[in-house]
Amino acid sequence: MSRKHEMETYLGAMKALYDNAIAQNCEIYDFAFTLTQGFSAITADSILAEPRIIKILRYAIAPSISQMKFGQMFGISSVGVFEDAKGRLPAELRRIAPQIAAFATKHLDRARFGWLDDKSLSIPVAREYARQWTCSIAADQNAQTSFRHWRKELQEQAILQFIISRGYVKSGFSGVVSNATDIAIGEYRQETRVRGRTTQKADVVFRSKKTKRLILIEAKAVGVELDATKRAKECCDKANDWRSSDSLSPLEVICVIGGFFTETNLKNLVASGIHIVWEHRLSMLKEYT
Repeated sequence: MSRKHEMETYLGAMKALYDNAIAQNCEIYDFAFTLTQGFSAITADSILAEPRIIKILRYAIAPSISQMKFGQMFGISSVGVFEDAKGRLPAELRRIAPQIAAFATKHLDRARFGWLDDKSLSIPVAREYARQWTCSIAADQNAQTSFRHWRKELQEQAILQFIISRGYVKSGFSGVVSNATDIAIGEYRQETRVRGRTTQKADVVFRSKKTKRLILIEAKAVGVELDATKRAKECCDKANDWRSSDSLSPLEVICVIGGFFTETNLKNLVASGIHIVWEHRLSMLKEYT
């Protein structure tokens, strides 16, 4: 049931995420095409005029390069901040824009932009084909990344809505939870750091009205079975870390899981003293609220 639910969720969401990413990338592509004269004149000025086209340039070369790898080529951690630049241009971009332009020109996928070497290919169908080709490469990666964030948020929101339906309200506490009493009985928080031996983030934290205990929830949705072992280990490590703190005790750790978990994964979670709740059966949380 959980695996079927996960695949249906993936297929249902990915189409919308991909279509949105195509539209967004095509808009930037059109800016890039105009500013670079059909990629025949990629210059520092064209990049500074609209920094977002750096993204299109990353996907216009073959093979495409990630934000971090691309940034490292020019001595910075990532070009992401430039691709999202709004308002005043960062001085650092002014410095490296000529290098980016030269690199993109040298490594441009000229087979895709055939009109650069053969003027007879400068026809609408060829230009549109290159546009869709470039934007689809970017959109595929964007949609995969967006799905991971969207899926996590979907799962956490479902948990929160269930807790709220049980009469819990958002806590006014801010900072790192280091004592069980930091969160008042009947209150919750999302994405909260909790201090054990080290400080680890819990997806959802609440203080049980039934047991008065601090409840730490990890939300794990897995679409690929191979990833489940890593996710289960992360949860076990966090649980062991949190339990090392006497000031948090007694506490309960719950892993809300969905997707492709194996029997071995479940046994490892149970062996670490973690309670398992299936995402499609959130009513199981009643036992702890």
